[in-house]
Amino acid sequence: MHGVPGHFLRTAAAAAGVEVRQASAAHVDCDEAVNVMRHLWHVTGDELLRVGPGPVPPGTFRMIALALIHAPDLRTALERLVEFAAITTGYTRSRFVVDGSTARIEIAAETRTPPLAAEIMLSLVHRFPAWLIARRIALTGLELPFPEPDYSAEYAPIFGRAPDFDAPSAALTFDAHHLGAPIVRDERELLSYIRRSPADLLLHRDYGTTTADRVRNVIERGDMTTWARAEDVAARLSVSVQHMRRLLRQEGTSFNRIREELLRDIALESLRRGGESIDALSYRLGFSEPSAFRRAFTRWFGRPPGEYRHNLKTIGSAVPARHSQAKTSPITRYGVAEPRAGTSENTTCRSAPA
Repeated sequence: MHGVPGHFLRTAAAAAGVEVRQASAAHVDCDEAVNVMRHLWHVTGDELLRVGPGPVPPGTFRMIALALIHAPDLRTALERLVEFAAITTGYTRSRFVVDGSTARIEIAAETRTPPLAAEIMLSLVHRFPAWLIARRIALTGLELPFPEPDYSAEYAPIFGRAPDFDAPSAALTFDAHHLGAPIVRDERELLSYIRRSPADLLLHRDYGTTTADRVRNVIERGDMTTWARAEDVAARLSVSVQHMRRLLRQEGTSFNRIREELLRDIALESLRRGGESIDALSYRLGFSEPSAFRRAFTRWFGRPPGEYRHNLKTIGSAVPARHSQAKTSPITRYGVAEPRAGTSENTTCRSAPA
């Protein structure tokens, strides 16, 4: 699925008493959906858009997230998430229960939970914890406390499974083996996540579960100028370096290969985006001097980075600039900033598997 279901934005806008033309389509481009949601937050002054059992003032999610980011593992993070959500959102009957091999999160209040509120809360307690551990959390159960709506087919692409309707409360279940997964994000990444909000909650991210995926995630989030060591990455994954290398061999790759692939990807992205000098890029990637980066780039792509960038500019000058809808949008002032040169922290929506 690409984009955000239009019915979600229409319901959110109606709850806020706002009409938004972007919500008329069956699916709305994710960047546009981010603009709409930020505008609705501004209008309502409520992170649950006035559909929760009580007002949720701006900054509540940030406060909860900062309490979770320092948890040692997923179990602790979920315990804190449910406890803080009960205090700050009005869902006072929410529970986190582990029964043998099954973990269950219930979202409930003293009053009926409307569909939009259930969808927002379940998306939050499913996607944000998955982001914290950089791992997909496959649901074994999804329960919604209302009759099946005419858009029920939208739930499977969003949550990975079809829900059961008319349940006593909004709830999701998953395999309890995830609970021991370490929190691999840090506060710097969290603040970047919050700046992008709600992009990562709106767009599904199928976080990789292979060892290679997890190694790449850790390296990518580190300081490339220090050339992440295998020992450091293994420690972040709570495994020995020997075990990590053995798992990578079983997957047909190696630590050095993953690191070099990541360097290539970052180098290409920087040259395509522009705004960062080749000398600055070589330093950011940890090369001892620009000439070493130029030699590596030539080995990777058969031409030096300066020539590669020149060819990109030659091709780009022949392509007309695409008109940006954001310039004419009535909610541009709440929109998404263009990414700064040399960084992707403001990037909001990217395609991802459902």
